[in-house]
Amino acid sequence: MNCPKRLLMALLIFSLKTVFGGEPTPFRSISELDGTDLRLTHHPFAEYPDICQDKTGDIFIVYSEMVEGKERIILKKVHDFIVTDSLQISDSSGIEGFPRIVCNRSGAIWIVWAGKRDGNWNLYARNLTNGDLSPEMMLTNDPEIDLHPTIVGDAQNNIWIAWERVKGIDFDIYGMKIAGDQPGKPFAIAETEGKEFRPALTVDAKNVVYAAWDLQKLENYEIFLRKCVNGKWQTTRSVSPEANGKNIAPSLTIDSKGKLTVAWHSNLLQDGKLDYNSWIFMKSFDPNGATRFFTPANEGDRQKFGEDQGFEFPNILTDKQGKLWLLGRPSQNFFVQCIQSDQVSPIYRFDIEGWGGRGQDVRAIVGQDGKIYSVRRDLRAIYLNRFDPASKNLTFIQKVTTVSIKSPIPTDRKEESSVGFTLQDGYQIYFGDIHQHSALSDGMGTPDECYTRSRFDMQHDFAALTDHEWFTQNYILPSEWEWIKIVGQSFSDDSVFTTIPAYEWTTGRVPKGFGHKNVYFSSWNKPIFSCRFDATNTADLVDLLKQNQAIAIPHHIGWIGTDWERMDSVVIPVSEIASTHGVFEYMGNEPISHRGGIPGSFIQDGLARGNRFGFVGGTDGHGLKWHHGIGTKYSEWASGLTGVIANENSREAILDAIKHRRVYATTGARIRLNFQINGCMMGESIVSTGNPEIQIDVLGTAKIHYVVLLRDNQPILTIGKDFDEGRGVRRTFIDETATAGEHFYYIRVIQEDNEMAWSSPVWVEVRK
Repeated sequence: MNCPKRLLMALLIFSLKTVFGGEPTPFRSISELDGTDLRLTHHPFAEYPDICQDKTGDIFIVYSEMVEGKERIILKKVHDFIVTDSLQISDSSGIEGFPRIVCNRSGAIWIVWAGKRDGNWNLYARNLTNGDLSPEMMLTNDPEIDLHPTIVGDAQNNIWIAWERVKGIDFDIYGMKIAGDQPGKPFAIAETEGKEFRPALTVDAKNVVYAAWDLQKLENYEIFLRKCVNGKWQTTRSVSPEANGKNIAPSLTIDSKGKLTVAWHSNLLQDGKLDYNSWIFMKSFDPNGATRFFTPANEGDRQKFGEDQGFEFPNILTDKQGKLWLLGRPSQNFFVQCIQSDQVSPIYRFDIEGWGGRGQDVRAIVGQDGKIYSVRRDLRAIYLNRFDPASKNLTFIQKVTTVSIKSPIPTDRKEESSVGFTLQDGYQIYFGDIHQHSALSDGMGTPDECYTRSRFDMQHDFAALTDHEWFTQNYILPSEWEWIKIVGQSFSDDSVFTTIPAYEWTTGRVPKGFGHKNVYFSSWNKPIFSCRFDATNTADLVDLLKQNQAIAIPHHIGWIGTDWERMDSVVIPVSEIASTHGVFEYMGNEPISHRGGIPGSFIQDGLARGNRFGFVGGTDGHGLKWHHGIGTKYSEWASGLTGVIANENSREAILDAIKHRRVYATTGARIRLNFQINGCMMGESIVSTGNPEIQIDVLGTAKIHYVVLLRDNQPILTIGKDFDEGRGVRRTFIDETATAGEHFYYIRVIQEDNEMAWSSPVWVEVRK
């Protein structure tokens, strides 16, 4: 019986759901809690909203927005759920981002943000007192990069700020106290050899200040907590499990009884194994010293398979009845959940549906009226939401799960042997994933997590983060592009791990648009060339990339199409053949199929037209298991890989290999491959005065099923199964049937585990 591949996939997912705990907890709408939205912006170029309330009950929202290419900080006032005023807060019209806001006990509104002026990032602040906006204050003035502030006020009208300070590859957490209107000196809260990210602050009724952050060290992230009592910072303590895992993005709240709760997201499972996206863990600390480690999720939640997978970037707060509220985002929406004692509510979703276009987190406060007010960057705009935590419709459906993480499961990192596999002239094969996404566009996770995963978990030699610069009405703001570059540079390690500056140029489907193309730069000082403003078509993009020594790579071409007639062999030297969307060598590809199917849009179609390009693979990973039912693997991060043949692991050498098509693609396995004709490497264009002599050299990661040599898209030699080749194939073949004229050759590898690989072609002019 022959079953369609999609049916087989559906049956597999159903069986996995059964094994891992059944259907997830059903979602509810936040409208059941009398939730209602107020749209605050009417253009898509706004991000990073935050919220506070003054002593009169007015709501204030701050955010960053881009106008005519410049980024600025905007403050809006909301009275009775109506916007009544709007102010520009930042004096500069350059790169101003990541704002945070708080109201102190006397009613003054404080706004702090990061700005890049005269080539350097510093922190700035202003306050709004009795309707009067203070002059701008420059809080830091040093050569380091100061970013991502968070802010809180205490009962003595002091303002406390914490932020990330970057010096080279080192990230630390710094703090500052503003007494009255007088900023104090910056001081170190966390300063280690690792990378500290994402500070959070809270203050209790006794003016004890708590700071939390996450620390990246090798493949793991750990949550740390530190408190300041009477101006003295106490010993730092770890609050996350002593196990492998990425524990990221802490949030803090303190209830009226002084109980402190820390929440964060993690890919760690309770059995010590690791998942491929994150869920929420929490730890509470009673004043008497008792601790509790728990999660609001059951296994049905944790093993979701749809588009709204995972739960990350938590924001927690305590309502006036003492209930704990958790707000955060899955991959494609925003979630709200309530914890009361040992009971947990269903997940309530915000009502705007659709793929992509959202910000990283949702910020919230408990209003004077007892209702919860939150702001988020949702599809196309920033929204203020209000819901009632005392709603009669609030229900509790399950027990909070007390967590006791088992001993970590050692990661199997089996290195594939290269014994017997050599390349000439000092060349080596390096592997990397050059197509990945984060929460900055329509994926999950953070930019630093992308590079951490590639280097330490996947053990890649190089990587690129390719977030969409414009997609589903979401734009990478200048401050976000700067952040991507700062993080990317900090993870690059000479000869060990190379990061490549990149983004995804994202237009519509062909023929209305020009498809999707990833852009790669040779240096970190380049701007984004946007399909929205700078390069609205492929021809314009090619011109700009030529001027900047950059390249572009089309991908999932058989699904959305590509414009073969505009392929430029210099700027577009390769095309992606394999990713989580499947394999796009030819229509109806086997044994791995593909998403969609536009005739004439596959790799072989482009080659048949006379285009000259090589092949690469990339995951196009967004952090979704099975890529919401489209992907062919549970882990997206194992669904595509590029092998480059280069003489060193450096950005220059890797890009040079891509430009000269000295690359090949796999579906994720580290298959080693060398393909030459007349001693010339893959990707070259040569002249052969006799019958071409073809050298095939393959070392698989599993038993070889077939190695197929193709000429002009047609198989002319098949090696493999019938000859029991094992994991290695080495052949010299003379093509005696080649006619005079132009031909192109490449090889396709299929292993018995269905992993695949493809060499880039060699173009041969046969002269007889």
